[in-house]
Amino acid sequence: MSNFGSNIKKIRSLKNYTQQHLADILGLTRAAVSSYEEGRAEPKIETLMRASQIFGVSVDDFINKKLTVNEVSHFKVPEIAPKIAPDEKPETFFPENANWVSIRNATIIDNRFHENQILLAKEDEISTSQPQIIYTDNTVFIASAKKIESSNLIAGNYTIALNDITLTKTILGWYQPLSQEGSGNIFEELETIKSRLLALEQKIG
Repeated sequence: MSNFGSNIKKIRSLKNYTQQHLADILGLTRAAVSSYEEGRAEPKIETLMRASQIFGVSVDDFINKKLTVNEVSHFKVPEIAPKIAPDEKPETFFPENANWVSIRNATIIDNRFHENQILLAKEDEISTSQPQIIYTDNTVFIASAKKIESSNLIAGNYTIALNDITLTKTILGWYQPLSQEGSGNIFEELETIKSRLLALEQKIG
């Protein structure tokens, strides 16, 4: 007996389909779907091919594997690199002088950003072509500068004196925590995702 019935039931449960809804998608009767799920019948090759195309699961996997929630949803949990020995050097993933920056309490001019994000940025020259973090003695601005004129940087409705700027970082990317209450630690949040998926797998499974 193949695993098609249990796999199609898992897909239906995960997508919150009724048997009739799934039957309509596959061009079957509700009774046929019920008989597959209960192991009273096996699908024809045409049904297998149609299900494979619609749900992105190979015919071989439909028959021979008990699909996991991750496989059904096509979600791959990113692997966190193991600790390395002191004499090993990891490959450089980010530019050497790049670091993650919290922008809470910053003056955010560029509307692509908000204070719950964490930005990846590197020290750089003042630029009008890329969004930047602009540090002064009193304020941190998150801005895409419009222009530099005379001795001032124009960003949005703000005019910042070049002499007041103590540091500039170009924004390379940003990370959005899953929730405002989260710690902002991407590795902790990946572990949370993994735990939730395992719990869902056990519930459906």
